[in-house]
Amino acid sequence: MGRGKIEMKRIENRTNRQVTYSKRRQGLMKKTKELAILCDAQIGLIIFSGTGKLHTFPESSNSLEQTIQRYLNVQGIQLPVHDNREELYSELQALREAIHNAEQNIRNYLVEDLGPLPLEVLQKHEHQLESSLNIIRVRKNQLMQQQMENLRRKEQLLQTENGNMYHWLMGGGQLHEQQQQQLMGPIPFIYGGEDQPSSSTVLQLATSSSSSHQYCPYRLQPTHPNLQDYE
Repeated sequence: MGRGKIEMKRIENRTNRQVTYSKRRQGLMKKTKELAILCDAQIGLIIFSGTGKLHTFPESSNSLEQTIQRYLNVQGIQLPVHDNREELYSELQALREAIHNAEQNIRNYLVEDLGPLPLEVLQKHEHQLESSLNIIRVRKNQLMQQQMENLRRKEQLLQTENGNMYHWLMGGGQLHEQQQQQLMGPIPFIYGGEDQPSSSTVLQLATSSSSSHQYCPYRLQPTHPNLQDYE
């Protein structure tokens, strides 16, 4: 049985369309190459796939360019030549002028080469510098206010810790667990036994240290006048 006639219309299925394109392109390339070799013909073939991929024959760009140029000569077609050298030169001159102006402005801001400048230009630079100084002052004030707020919070924290320490000393070393955690976290103790010291031992250690006027690791600047008696 012979092959059925294929209807000439676009293949809707994408996979079938890609397979058919690949097979027929290879066949077309093969026939073109055979024709060029057998008949000594100069052939140029350009194919763009549905995805935009380029395929040419011959594969050499020089040979294909010669074929296209021969076609243009035979047909009497001359491609317009666009000489953009003047455009590039104008763009280059504009860039050089912009660079020169930028360098001159930098020198002016550094108070260099101000002699040739007229009064209007000097006034313009003066306004720009004043505007820049105002922006710098505003930012400086913001940073100073932030630092002052941080110092106030730190001062309040230190006062709170000092007050808690004062109450701890006045109460004979008794301090609530929450206040102890806020002050210094776990308190390190020096003991001789293997077991952990009890709370009574800790209080006894604190009381004996304060009564014998030995060095106490919690010596802070007192904020209460009665705290002088414990020094």
